[in-house]
Amino acid sequence: MPESVPRAAAPAAALRSAGPAAGPESVTTSVGAAATRPVAGAASGRRRGVPLLVTGAALVLAAAFLLAPPMGTDLAAQVARADFVDRHGTTPVDLGWYGGVHQYGYSLLTAGLGALLGVRVVGAVAAVLSAAALGWLFVRHRARRPLLAGLLGAVVLVGNLASGRITFAVGLALGLAALVAVSAERPSRPLRLTLAALLAAFATWASPVAGLFTGLAGAALLLASLRPGTGPNVDGPHTAAGRGRPLPGGWRFDRPLAESLTLCVAPAIALAPMAVLFGNGGTQPYTAESMRINVALAVLVLFVLPRRRRVLRTGAALAVLLLVAAHYVPSPIGSNALRLPMLFALPVLAGYAPLPVRWLAALLAAAVWWQSPVMTSDLGRAGSAETSAAFHRPLADELARRAPVGRVEVVPLRDHWESAYLPSTVPLARGWERQVDTDRNGLFYRTGLDADTYADWLRRNAVQYVALAPDSVPDRWAREEAALVAGGLPYLREVWRDDTWRLYAVADPTPLVAAPGRLVAADPGQVRFTAPADAGDLLVRVRWSRWLSLEGPGGCLTRGPDDWITVRVDRAGEYRLTSSLRPRGGC
Repeated sequence: MPESVPRAAAPAAALRSAGPAAGPESVTTSVGAAATRPVAGAASGRRRGVPLLVTGAALVLAAAFLLAPPMGTDLAAQVARADFVDRHGTTPVDLGWYGGVHQYGYSLLTAGLGALLGVRVVGAVAAVLSAAALGWLFVRHRARRPLLAGLLGAVVLVGNLASGRITFAVGLALGLAALVAVSAERPSRPLRLTLAALLAAFATWASPVAGLFTGLAGAALLLASLRPGTGPNVDGPHTAAGRGRPLPGGWRFDRPLAESLTLCVAPAIALAPMAVLFGNGGTQPYTAESMRINVALAVLVLFVLPRRRRVLRTGAALAVLLLVAAHYVPSPIGSNALRLPMLFALPVLAGYAPLPVRWLAALLAAAVWWQSPVMTSDLGRAGSAETSAAFHRPLADELARRAPVGRVEVVPLRDHWESAYLPSTVPLARGWERQVDTDRNGLFYRTGLDADTYADWLRRNAVQYVALAPDSVPDRWAREEAALVAGGLPYLREVWRDDTWRLYAVADPTPLVAAPGRLVAADPGQVRFTAPADAGDLLVRVRWSRWLSLEGPGGCLTRGPDDWITVRVDRAGEYRLTSSLRPRGGC
């Protein structure tokens, strides 16, 4: 998916959770025994009002977001997925992108919510709930300045929507709610742990990145509870809980383990079947410069916070490890790891840094200058012409007139709205999931794209037409392609144009359905074709998936060469290739 989007990110939750569960069974917290002492009088009342004030601020900001025009690099992907669910329901494979991608590999929940309520409404609600939970956590875990920290949290959480990260916002709200569950005093501990496990699992099903952050929060809680020696807990009363659990090697845990283990284990258990059954794989690009910038931000949190903030400092250290590992180990996480320090360093510093007001203001200003938590470039492009359906309608109408069309390559625009507005008319050779794009279309992420390699890619992917919007800014990794197409290629013939678009026919294109089969229609939910009785094995250039189904008078489907599918035809007639959670028609 989008680069700033996917598929997993880092201990943001760890940075935001100031301590372990602090219920009746847990007499110590991450900030020591002082964190368990009640705040007296007016100060206590003011602190109790912080979550309400933070929630109110988030509501105002979320309303402003909803009133603003569409914005954000990732929003097009969210809209496209919601539209797919609205049109095709629980169909597991979207044939409108990349020759077929699993819709549930990105999120099990948010596309359906977006189809039901509207994508931006879902994001706004999630941001408000996240801000409320974060404000409560700052109060619960004794932030020095809970109101300032909570208000900055509201700004960055709603600001996250400016980049269109709706799926991540939903997962984040659920992950923060899991932290609230393990930190609360009521209801009973078994009920709180059960609720936390469910919330952590749903956070993962909503957004694997948010699930990773929730798991790393649990890891921070777990590691921060390790102490040397077997004596009493120096940070808390000498109770059974305070003495901790002795471990081999002279170490002990200074608090019950269930809370941290719940946050660690639940996301992993939730993610495993999702990855095995629906994973799309791929690698998220991640530059060394971005890694260094955000490592510095996490290191700043680590060194500025006082030593007694063990969980937060452990979370910052884990964030550094995640940022470095995500850069050097190719994975779907990649640059998604940056979201942790980008979103949470500022409110955590505001809440816990032991600095005078002037020094704190200077530190926060420097942190914003170093790495803005809100992508100002996304704000600047709000409401651009490319975000509207009208911008794409002339091209869609022309392609509909030329139906049936096997597959179209639209040179990706900067915010990828072609991926939302065109697949309902024609299948696209690409789409808007960066990890899948790097995996299946790696030539666009290497230097030296030329006419020969481009021609080979067009024919391997059964591309019949190429579309270019020459006056629009392309995606950063589509600049070479845009220049190549605009400069003229011998195998591309311009067949239509208007004020915005140029449409080129590919000479001698590879058919989506190999002869003697004949394509009848194709859309994100199905490919329909006819075949004679003696067709034998037909190569259909749709990516293999265990969820594909074949309907027709006879025949079956199996995995073919280059991960396409082969349909074995034994009767003449029309066949329908689709997908289902209960597939049929396999050989």
